[in-house]
Amino acid sequence: MSAPPVSLSLPDRAGLPQAGPLAADLAQALAGPGPVRLDTAPAQDVGLAVLQLLVAAHRQAAAAGVRLEIAVPAGSAMETAMKLHGLSDAGLVGADGLWTGLPVGVAQG
Repeated sequence: MSAPPVSLSLPDRAGLPQAGPLAADLAQALAGPGPVRLDTAPAQDVGLAVLQLLVAAHRQAAAAGVRLEIAVPAGSAMETAMKLHGLSDAGLVGADGLWTGLPVGVAQG
């Protein structure tokens, strides 16, 4: 039997001040057997620091063999931030509105 998903949500403002607590929550969730789901719909503002954190979280999840799903609703602040910072053209979000990983060569470096 697979483990139940761990559910997290972004706060209303998801910028640099919120990145530290979010990093701690994600690290704790990714230490388990997974999967981990992050709801971004509550966020009205998403900053670059949080986007960078989520790219790193996907790397960590992949290394640990844990599925990380990030919900990116159409028209959301998360979708807008991804477009603003060039992540929407990378094909990260599927037709189902989930960002489930990083294609090879994306955000590496």
